[in-house]
Amino acid sequence: MKISFLWLGLFVALTVNAGDQVVPASDVTHAPACIELKDQFDSPRKLSFPATNLTVLTIADHKGSEQVAGWVAPVKARYGLRVAIHGIADVSAVPGWLRGVVRKKFQQRQTYPVLLDWSGETVKAFASVHNCVNGFVLDEHGRILKRFLGEATPGTLAELYGTIDQALSRNQPPGATQ
Repeated sequence: MKISFLWLGLFVALTVNAGDQVVPASDVTHAPACIELKDQFDSPRKLSFPATNLTVLTIADHKGSEQVAGWVAPVKARYGLRVAIHGIADVSAVPGWLRGVVRKKFQQRQTYPVLLDWSGETVKAFASVHNCVNGFVLDEHGRILKRFLGEATPGTLAELYGTIDQALSRNQPPGATQ
């Protein structure tokens, strides 16, 4: 019975985000110059601009996390190390007493680092939409070149590839091939 209440509490905490103020997505043109969060292994992680590579950043809450792989796996397969990929989990709705449980679940499910935003401040800086994945293509200076929401489809992936290809071609020396 005790465990059932724990899972009910976790479910409610992850699905309720009432009262959040969100900046319109069109008003957000740049990533914060420096993002410092801990990952699920409690290791400090830093994402700062200017950066060496083009970056694909995903931000998702619990519900949106189901859509992340549809974006990340194709980008990883197509571009390899030419594009940096980072993920931020919006865990701001998780009450303090459940954070350890949530961190452990992340450790069990994800071997790569996922930045955990417990305060919600980083998520708000990107004007992220709840209940879906928010994807961003960021240039080396942190400018948002393209924003994607929700599930990846063949059409939205083609759009994503076009944005990445165009940005990568701008950074190629004349005569170089991708």
